[in-house]
Amino acid sequence: MNLVLLAILPLSLWAISRILVILYRLTWHPLAKFPGPKWAALTSAYEFYFDAIKGGQCTFEIGRMHKKYGPIVRISPSELHVSEPGFIDELYPGPGKVRDKYSYATGQFGVFCAVSHNLHRMRRGALNPYFSKAAVAKLEPVIYATVDKLCRRLEQVANSTDSVDLVMAFSCMTTDIVTQYAFAESSNFLDSTTFAPNFHEAILAGTRMGAWARHFPILFPILRSIPMDISSMARGKRHSVSKYKEAPGLTQHLVINKSMKKKVSDIWHEESAFTAKKNDAIQHRSTIFHELFHANIPDSEKGPDRMWQEGQIVIGAGTETTAWTLTATMFFILNNPGVLAKLTKELETAIPACYDQPSCRKLEGLPVYNAVIQEGLRLSHGVATRLQRINPQGPMTFRQSAADVPTGEKVWKIPTGTPVGMTAVLVHLNEDLFPEPLEFRPERWLDEDGKRDPRLEKIYIVVLQSLAYSELDMGIGILIRRLGGRLQLFETDWTDVDMVEDCFVPVPKRD
Repeated sequence: MNLVLLAILPLSLWAISRILVILYRLTWHPLAKFPGPKWAALTSAYEFYFDAIKGGQCTFEIGRMHKKYGPIVRISPSELHVSEPGFIDELYPGPGKVRDKYSYATGQFGVFCAVSHNLHRMRRGALNPYFSKAAVAKLEPVIYATVDKLCRRLEQVANSTDSVDLVMAFSCMTTDIVTQYAFAESSNFLDSTTFAPNFHEAILAGTRMGAWARHFPILFPILRSIPMDISSMARGKRHSVSKYKEAPGLTQHLVINKSMKKKVSDIWHEESAFTAKKNDAIQHRSTIFHELFHANIPDSEKGPDRMWQEGQIVIGAGTETTAWTLTATMFFILNNPGVLAKLTKELETAIPACYDQPSCRKLEGLPVYNAVIQEGLRLSHGVATRLQRINPQGPMTFRQSAADVPTGEKVWKIPTGTPVGMTAVLVHLNEDLFPEPLEFRPERWLDEDGKRDPRLEKIYIVVLQSLAYSELDMGIGILIRRLGGRLQLFETDWTDVDMVEDCFVPVPKRD
């Protein structure tokens, strides 16, 4: 009898604790008053099911929640989501207001992203000079040369009967630019006429794993602890960044990580040795890692592990996000002959000689071109997943329009320290802001006189840095100016750019 009691007691205590947790989350929790499905309020397994088990479907489920429950919903036991564009300035304010990141969400990257507002500002401040508009403007010759190489590759294909996968072509282009800028050593993926190898599958494999890593943070450290030679055995030969195209995506991801880590470690040890000897001879090899090493930040921020993590973020964010935006925008242009004709005419006037190098500033000043870029950014979304922020200093206020309230609005006080997210996909497809949101209509970004209308540009969410904008401007502008009349879609339609999976970057259907 005593043995039976001893066996039942732990189970009983566990059951009671679970019941208390359920009661707390549904009735006494600070977020209990917010609308949303009860299962989402009870357990993060709800999110895990849609994100990891079903594969990148949580963004779509959040959209369905908003249609059912309204513009603010509780999507997990401790997190809210808002779909109303008017809340953007409150959630993502300027530098004068403190907003922390959500540690649970940053785990998907497998690196120690800065959660604290002040730590993030310090880290970004060290790199801001490197990614400022002035610094990127000096890189325009490199961007132009890389886009020029892409154009020549496409011209070679145009003289044959082959078609080109623009996803792969733009992935090669953006990776060549980012690696040259970040490491002072280009990957030179565009040297291949087949646009392979590249980082596309490797980065997607890493981001798909991120959905699991949010719930199991130990996952990436375990994977990255696998020795390089064991990773290589997965395909029967040793890997290098240039010899891994036959490898599975996740193996590619691990190989790239290890290769990058070694490269960053080599830079760190070189800099340490030269600094110890008070020798500045290496300073001409400027990379983001040299910037970090000599930045006015604590030594703890200058270690090889920290610098490698910055490299991870730069490569991950600076390649596939930009490549996808370029790909989707090019599809929409080629799929709309009227838009292509207007754009070609404007570019021919602005760039009389098609092989001249236009400045990004000149391209940005072209109204039709700018409208096309803005509409391409809107429909490519930039980042597909929600971006959470936390106000650690006080509550945030969300005002919901409500006809059944005398004041015409319902005011929600969001408790201090609550993670709140918004998703670019849901904002960019908001029918009130963008009538017929799935239609590619660049004219919506122009005023009645056909000039640039800045009002909408303050509303939508796109996370791009100056380098990405410059790649986008030159990539689209030069390709259309040189090859616009010769480029045609091949067995491609809307479904090839329609997002069906959230892998941090938007992912269309798989072939």
